[in-house]
Parts: sequence; structure tokens; C-alpha cells
Amino acid sequence: MKKLLALSLIGSSLILGSNSAKADWDYWGISDNGKSVNTINSQTGEGTKVFDATPYLTTQYDLFQILDAPTKDEVLLKHIKYSADPVYYLFNNETKSLEETTTPWHQSYGNTGVLDEIKRPNIISDNAGNSQIQINGKKLIEHKNDGAIHIGENSAVFKEENGREKFWAQDANGKSIPIDITNGSKLLINGRDVEQSINNVGALSAALTGLPTVPTDTTIACGLGTGTHGGDFAFSGGCTSKVNEKLSINYAASMTMPGQDYAGDFEDQFSARAGFVWKLGKATKPSQITMKDKKVMEKKIESLEKENKTILSKNQKLENKLSTLMARLERLEKVALGDLKSKDLAVYSLK
Repeated sequence: MKKLLALSLIGSSLILGSNSAKADWDYWGISDNGKSVNTINSQTGEGTKVFDATPYLTTQYDLFQILDAPTKDEVLLKHIKYSADPVYYLFNNETKSLEETTTPWHQSYGNTGVLDEIKRPNIISDNAGNSQIQINGKKLIEHKNDGAIHIGENSAVFKEENGREKFWAQDANGKSIPIDITNGSKLLINGRDVEQSINNVGALSAALTGLPTVPTDTTIACGLGTGTHGGDFAFSGGCTSKVNEKLSINYAASMTMPGQDYAGDFEDQFSARAGFVWKLGKATKPSQITMKDKKVMEKKIESLEKENKTILSKNQKLENKLSTLMARLERLEKVALGDLKSKDLAVYSLK
């Protein structure tokens, strides 16, 4: 299909200003590396050799090149001779005559100026099935025998294969090179800016991560969030609900900033999630406590410390009294055993 389109475009450019077209062909072409001149039917791609240029070639490096097609039945040819200056011929298809001309211009076509200003395409093909379209000797489009279409001196390559249209770029050595969409152009797929879509996905995801998934101190918790990626922003909102000690559910949504160019439809600007948390296994008490429980415990500890001080003070008094009683018991024990001397009685007074 692309081959037919390319050939049709070239055919149109070659017959601008021409006379009425015949049904069998509509533009000129060169084949056999510039050694034969053909008429081509762009609808079928078939070519018919008009004349063999071999008798006019002096060496193997000579070739013919189509410069202009003043009318459909006339074509201006350039005979490139590497050993001498080029020679120009005007071929008349009706009379089958090839006449040398001293000027590369066909006066009836009204051309004026220098030869390099002529930008009519030349079609060159070889026996291997490769063909190319040239402008001023430079390759414009090349069709390879494997079906690949190359555009440009280096190449942007299109190839239909296995039901897919493949596209890549390569340098003059045939090595694949990156394709850079630049100079302010945007790469769109179905009307969406690809770069912006990537940034939006990052922003939407970042905004969703700021929302709760499991409530802690309450049976339900809600939140708002925001996120950014690559300069694009998104906002989110969502809630989570604690159904019971084992099951919690959560749901949230995020949206990009309105007013973006090439952002696509609403579903391209919106992201949502929903999920649940199901606790498995034996429940264990958490190692951390809430601030409220902490304050209650601190008050209890403070009260216990006061009570402990009071108990310690009472214990000290009891210890003092117990010490006094033990001393008295020791004296009484000595008296009972007759071991108490008079000086001991003088030392201790009974209270």
C-alpha cells in the first residue's frame, strides 16, 4: 500500500503541466542502473522499456538520469559521462527519437534558470528488485526487494511484516539509531501526548500512596493527597473502613490537573483503586501504645510513685520503733538471765 502511495505521489509530480495521459503509463523511469529508459504504470507498477541506453554509454561508469518530463511524451535525459562533461538528450516517445540538445531546457515547457534548480524525481531500479527515487542525484525514497521503504539519504524505514507496520531509523552505515521527536513536536497516540501521559501516571500513583489503607484508632479513616512527576500534578482522596478485627477495606481515586493539552478523554485523566486487608493467623497485641494510653499510664505511674514514697516513710518509722523494741528486749533478757550488772541499769533508763 505504501509503495503504491509513494509511486502515485511521484507520478503526480512528474506529469504536472503535461498533456493528456494515456491509460497504459503515466510517468518515466530509469532501470538497470541508468542503462534503460522505461514508461511506468503507477497503478500496476509495471514498466515497459522504451529504449536501451547501452549504445550511448562509453564506459561502464556512464549512466542516464531523468531530469524533466516537459510533456508526457517527452523526457529530458542527462547522460553522465565520468570521463567528460555530461550530455543532454531530449527523447520523443511518439517518434522514438533521441536528439542531443545544447541546453538542458525544453523551451516549450517554459523553464528558465540553472540546471540544479530542476527538482523532478528520477526513478532508478536494478535487476535485484530494488528501486529508488532521486532528486538532484540524492536519494529521496528507496524501495528494497524485502518490502522495506527507506526515506532520506540516511533512512527512516517502514516495513510491513506479519500484520504489523514496523518503523525504525538508521544511519548511513545501516546501524539503527534513536528517533528523537524534537523542535517542540509532541508524539501523540490516539490524540494523547505520550510524554505527558507517562508523567500523569507517575503523579496519579504518587498521589494515591499518600492515602490510608488501614484505620488505627477508629473504625473509619479518610484522607487527601497530592503527587507530582515530571512537572505534572495530581490530587487524590479516599477512605478506609475497619469492618472487624480481621477485615479492613479501602477505596481511593486521583485526578490530574485540568486544562492539559492532548490529555485524552476523562478516563485518561482519572485513576482509582480499591482493596481490602485480611489479617491471618493469631492476633498479637501491638508493641506500641497510643498517646492517650501513654498519658493514662504516666498518671498511674506518678500516683504509684507518691504512694511508694508514703509507704517508704512509714516503713522507716516502723524500722525505728522496731529497733527500740529490740534493744529493750535484749535488756530484759539479760535481767532475766541475771547477767545485767548495776552499771548497765544505770546506763539504760526505763521508759
